Amino acid sequence: MNFSVCVLSSGSKGNCTYITDGTTKILLDAGICCRDIESGLNDIGENIASLDGILITHEHCDHIRGLKTLTKKSDIPVYSNYKTLNAIDYAMATSTKRYAREDFDSGFYIKSIFVQPFRISHDAVYPVGYTLNRGSSKITSVTDLGIVSPNILANAKGSDIVILESNHDEEMLKRGKYPEMLKRRIEGKLGHLSNNTAAQFARDLVQSGTKQLILAHLSEENNLPALALEAVCSSIVSLGAVIDKDVTVEIAYQRSRTALHNC
Repeated sequence: MNFSVCVLSSGSKGNCTYITDGTTKILLDAGICCRDIESGLNDIGENIASLDGILITHEHCDHIRGLKTLTKKSDIPVYSNYKTLNAIDYAMATSTKRYAREDFDSGFYIKSIFVQPFRISHDAVYPVGYTLNRGSSKITSVTDLGIVSPNILANAKGSDIVILESNHDEEMLKRGKYPEMLKRRIEGKLGHLSNNTAAQFARDLVQSGTKQLILAHLSEENNLPALALEAVCSSIVSLGAVIDKDVTVEIAYQRSRTALHNC
């Protein structure tokens, strides 16, 4: 076993994931309150003091809500692009940009884990997804994106575990109560992935060897877990793959953590 992954929370109200290779312990985003991060970590036998770093995807509140308190409680290094760290510091009166790295885009090590950021399409100053590598094992997290570009797919391919966005059902969004401007934002190139787009993405990933998929950032207003699962699983089954044998698909929820995924 090289990696263990647990999504502590995922959705428009906050996102946070714990990843470890048994030596290095990383938090990916800190979008829920510090108390809930501590509680989630305690549930899996971990704690804030043991963390080696926090990776931030972008500066939106649902990805940084607990960051200020977290960094007050412990001097945990915070990693992201300089533009993102600067935006966080401006919004939250913090000093995370002291951790900015010149080699951020080309990739860097946090102890035993090699971290490779890659650009995604979202309405933030410098949004990224991440692949984490240790030996032959690879994990990718990619949420909050409007399109799946060739570069995104190239970075995610070959991952053992992928946390991917399946934000909305297109018909639910169309018929829903959101203002038209917000609907256009969500379905646009700088917005969020629909179930159908996530399903095609998942199909490409499974063809590349991915064995575990975690569907994340589901909208509570414009999606249902059953719809996301149906779209993604149907796309995978069309390849001839057997769900729960060849590949597992799990939903990440807003108010409860996922199981601990190992690879």
